[in-house]
Amino acid sequence: MLGSALVLTVQGSLVKHLGQDLPVVMILFLRVILILSIAAPLAMHRIGLSGLRTQRPGAHIGRTVFGLGMMACTFYAITVLPLADATALSFTRPLWSMLTSYLAFGEVVGWLGGFATVSGFGGVLVVVQPQSGIHHGMIIALAGAASSSLALVFIKKLTRTEPVARILFYFSAICAVILVGPAILWWQTPTLTQLAWLCLMAICGSAGQLMSSLAVKYGDMTVVTPIDFIRVPAAAAIGFVVFGESPTLWTFVGTAIIFVATIIVLNIRRRRPAALPLDEPTAVGAHKTGTIPGD
Repeated sequence: MLGSALVLTVQGSLVKHLGQDLPVVMILFLRVILILSIAAPLAMHRIGLSGLRTQRPGAHIGRTVFGLGMMACTFYAITVLPLADATALSFTRPLWSMLTSYLAFGEVVGWLGGFATVSGFGGVLVVVQPQSGIHHGMIIALAGAASSSLALVFIKKLTRTEPVARILFYFSAICAVILVGPAILWWQTPTLTQLAWLCLMAICGSAGQLMSSLAVKYGDMTVVTPIDFIRVPAAAAIGFVVFGESPTLWTFVGTAIIFVATIIVLNIRRRRPAALPLDEPTAVGAHKTGTIPGD
């Protein structure tokens, strides 16, 4: 999980660097094309052309809309916020999952789960510092985390009947269709250097997802998740050294509150199976719920 945390932090820093010169929609489109270039051959090899038939197009579309919404919001937030703040707010996904479980599925979260969820969002307020004015990027970062939790609803349903290769193919293909129009409108031909950075970003993202998949498959979520929080100080360090950002004390205080709330939520979910999956992906082919590489 430590390796995953570090390479995903590098991915975030590359998004921030590229976002200084390229529109976010361009970064998203080129990343999706890179994912599709891997997903299409993988699907052909694993399930063949006939294996692409699906009886659940609506679920694939829902998973793509919220998955793409998560990527778009997260990437944009990274470009306009200090890297540490954007990273800290992304860790609210388990809290959104707990809230969604209660509102959409009537899951009984208990007083401790409710307290942890409210406390976690209190940590968000500490990071956001609303009395100083709320940056629109913070709202978008939270929207990305919420979209991720909703994407997980569709992923959980899809993984019961659909092979991962098919899910990944439809996600990347539908994303490409959605993004091709905006990409043409805001097209800006990347330089060779930018293409190299984009390839490295895609590699880091895929490697990070794979490593987190293995960590979740073979480890306990209550053990691996705390390690993932190292992304916040790592993001703060890169933000300071590379981008000249100075994270505030409140970013770390708020992150600590979110961290404690997340651990409580994960412990509750471990004792009582949840209506929704919580965190990172499982390995290809597994039916343990989580995100799919490419999220």
